[in-house]
Amino acid sequence: MNWLLQGQGPTFRIAMGLAGTLISLLLVASVTGLLPDGRNIEDQGRARLAEVLAINSSIFITLSDLRRLESTLKVVVERNDDIQSAGVRRENGQSLITIGEHDGNWLPDDAVPGQLSVPILEGKTKWGYLELRYAPRNPGGWVAYLYHPMIHLVLFMSVFGFIIFYLYLRSMLKQLDPSQAIPGRVRSALDCMAEGLLVLDTRQNIMLANIAFADFVNQEPDSLIGRQIANFPWTDDADNPLQAQDTPWGQALTTASAKMSQRVKLFLDEERHWTFMVNCSPVLSGDAKAGGVLISFDDVTELELKEIELQKSKDEAETASLYKSEFLANMSHEIRSPMNAILGFTDVLRRGYGRNKQDTTKYLDTISSSGEHLLSLINDILDLSKVEAGHVEVEIVDYSPHRIIREVIEIMQVKADEKSIMLSFEPHYKLPAIIQTDPGKLRQIMLNLVSNAIKFTDEGGVAITSSFIEDGDDSLLSIDVVDSGIGMTTDQADRVFEAFVQADNSITRRFGGTGLGLPISKNYAEVLGGDISVRSAPGEGSTFGLTVRTGKIDPQSMLTPAQLLDEDNNQGGVEHQQWIFPAAHILVVDDGDENRELLKLVLGEAGLEVVTAANGVEALEKLSA
Repeated sequence: MNWLLQGQGPTFRIAMGLAGTLISLLLVASVTGLLPDGRNIEDQGRARLAEVLAINSSIFITLSDLRRLESTLKVVVERNDDIQSAGVRRENGQSLITIGEHDGNWLPDDAVPGQLSVPILEGKTKWGYLELRYAPRNPGGWVAYLYHPMIHLVLFMSVFGFIIFYLYLRSMLKQLDPSQAIPGRVRSALDCMAEGLLVLDTRQNIMLANIAFADFVNQEPDSLIGRQIANFPWTDDADNPLQAQDTPWGQALTTASAKMSQRVKLFLDEERHWTFMVNCSPVLSGDAKAGGVLISFDDVTELELKEIELQKSKDEAETASLYKSEFLANMSHEIRSPMNAILGFTDVLRRGYGRNKQDTTKYLDTISSSGEHLLSLINDILDLSKVEAGHVEVEIVDYSPHRIIREVIEIMQVKADEKSIMLSFEPHYKLPAIIQTDPGKLRQIMLNLVSNAIKFTDEGGVAITSSFIEDGDDSLLSIDVVDSGIGMTTDQADRVFEAFVQADNSITRRFGGTGLGLPISKNYAEVLGGDISVRSAPGEGSTFGLTVRTGKIDPQSMLTPAQLLDEDNNQGGVEHQQWIFPAAHILVVDDGDENRELLKLVLGEAGLEVVTAANGVEALEKLSA
């Protein structure tokens, strides 16, 4: 019954209740015998008719006038549609009179429905029987109940009683409906408001609802009248369910005081959920107690979402600021250390403290390596600036991927030897001899990955493996850099590609670095149509997987792993190149004295005649001369 009444208005529910009450009274009256039973009355009439006919039959039998008895029974059967047949039978079972199809249909059983057998007396002696067979009133079994007059009465009163009650109550309840007490123009004004409005009584039943609130719950305003507001799933700002007494309107009814600017949530389903800013004003009665409460619901769902996004942006900004602060502190150390070495050893040489050529060469090597480290830091910062600004330039040319791997191994072999660890190339599958890529970007990525692997590996070694994923013009070159170093946790691995971030501060202090190499490398890999992923576990080393697009590949140019290793072994070391220039005059224009002096010295050593200018005006003057 609840599902039938759910969502219905008070008129429907009251009409259903009254109709149910009326039906219950009819059933009680029928059971107690207060309501006449037509079936019993009909049976009594049949019995009386049979007795009268039996008495007349006795008279005719006494007079031995069977012909008149037969005529009388025939008239009775013809005038009573309910009587199908009649007969007179002697005590010994002999049938004397038959009206209609009687003998074939008569069953010698007193319990057969529709059959009556009444004794005929001759004086005081039983002479025989008068038999009457009536038409069946309804089918047998449970279907018989459908033909019972009481069932017909109940169905009739149920349908028409409900209709009459509903029409009557709809007319009368309009006079009692509190919402009808509000003038039409006021109700129209309430319905035009964007805020949802409700008026509750002391039991928190809804007495008035405007269209805005009805739209929130996807129902008609009139269907909300009389319903409990607690039937809706209210929660607080932390998504905890609210009990009726804990809601702002419940508190307003209890304390008889207003509750303003309280936030509640209404979650009906995945698509319908709102956050409201609620204001509750109690309607005071004569004894200063709350006789009801007026509630306004201001939809702040979008505002809440914006607050969440703003808080998320704030957290991200604070995190970025923290990372950059850590980066600057780290960068300060990274820059200060080589700068101190450069300035210190330069001052030592300038003062003539180089005791011999070997010491002087050592000091110069320290100055050179420190300068290279500073240049690497500056290049990382400049590369990151280009990445963040979206100004990364790519030059796609034909180049050998195994040559890049070989060059990286030759460059990084010195660092591996310094730590006494292995550095090897282990191709697993065929590789194309030539791919279409930016060799400079690919080389920088490989240098960063191999350099990091060597940096964080103290025992074991670093292996570079390669494979080729063929897919037409979208084929991929896959290179894995596998180390047996300290490894990372899952959380550290998730953050390792963020700018200014290393695994943790202890890593920074122990191994140094700026945390820019991997973010730059990942961006370059994406620019080259691929990506960089990482698999790692603490104490088990790390595997950085690089993929880049290869462009269209010639299937005939594929090299087997053996060919790749043979070519690698036959190439030797990195060739030291020396430029040879024809005799020429060179004009160097730079506003830095040191740069002009350095270029003049280097180019002069190559046999070129160098003229310098500090600015454009000097350059034009010397150019014209």
